[in-house]
Amino acid sequence: MSDLPGSRFAGWLQASMHSRGLTQAQLARSVGVADTQVSRWRRGQVVPTVQYLQRLADTFGVERMTLDQLVGLPVARMREGAGEPELEAELQAHQARLREVLQTRLPRKMWRAYVEACVALAEGLDASARRALREGQEEDDDDDDDAPPTDRPLGFRH
Repeated sequence: MSDLPGSRFAGWLQASMHSRGLTQAQLARSVGVADTQVSRWRRGQVVPTVQYLQRLADTFGVERMTLDQLVGLPVARMREGAGEPELEAELQAHQARLREVLQTRLPRKMWRAYVEACVALAEGLDASARRALREGQEEDDDDDDDAPPTDRPLGFRH
């Protein structure tokens, strides 16, 4: 499937629908196509037309240019520092989701606190993952087969 023109787009679409909790029918209604058309896009059989790429960009809150790249259309310019189109589209979709949450579920005076809490969570998860990797490497280096396995969850101390 990776050789098909729409496979990169299909992977992105599948992941974006999943992260938003959108069903095929919901996306089809939002974009104005039949469920079967969304199914073809998700399986990489066909790519959306330019008209539907714009509707998908609007639905997911991503730049149209990013979707153009995913389906293999020529793009006149690439933003400075932009990475792989799949990563860029995923990042834009998450940014749009965060914007939606901030605007619809939190009073504006709580936005900064919410963002700071998200940053603190990300830093904590990063530190926990690094610690777990470091401890895993140390255990491999010890060559001590008699040591009991640790049963604590990732990143939590006793």
